[in-house]
Amino acid sequence: MLFEGNSDLVVVGDAGDTQHAVRSAAGLRPDIVVLDWHSHALDAVEIVRRMAAESNGAAPPVLVLIDEFDERVHRLLRAGVRGLLLNQSSPAEIVSAVRVVAAGYALLLPGSGKGSFDQGSAQGESSPDSGNVYLGCLTRREADVLRLIARGCSNAEISSVLFVSESTVKSHVQRMLDKLELRNRVHAVIYAYEVGMVRAGAPALAPAAP
Repeated sequence: MLFEGNSDLVVVGDAGDTQHAVRSAAGLRPDIVVLDWHSHALDAVEIVRRMAAESNGAAPPVLVLIDEFDERVHRLLRAGVRGLLLNQSSPAEIVSAVRVVAAGYALLLPGSGKGSFDQGSAQGESSPDSGNVYLGCLTRREADVLRLIARGCSNAEISSVLFVSESTVKSHVQRMLDKLELRNRVHAVIYAYEVGMVRAGAPALAPAAP
């Protein structure tokens, strides 16, 4: 029902459990797989891994809808998920996310106007156990940008939180990626979680108004 009325989107199949999802994806060869991870019958991480293993690297991109940005984020990203979105996002947001991921882009977005980063993180305050792994080569502002990317913020949202222009944010992002030798934003998210720079389940914070 969600995708009806969108002429560029066609639902070719659905599944109610992990085995059925993997088998359907292999047989139907969809352009994108959307998983709503709210049921114990579906294990999104297992589905992504099995699709990759059974497709010889030609598995379709996967967008996962989750009820909150928690410890599952890191597991999903490591498994190869291309997009993450809160399942309480609006229909328009979900449809847009499907188009973005199907077009080959990575997407990590809280959705529905809900940020998933905390006030201290937004202002660049390091957690006690985050150490100096990233501070050794990043400036304070670059560390802020990495932290906010890991919390699902777009460049526009980072610009609003840090009170800088989007072009400045883009420059910080590129320098951060270069210094840490990361390929893209998805790998930056994985890195931030691995070094303990951010923690799952932080209190929500909407982007600050300029």
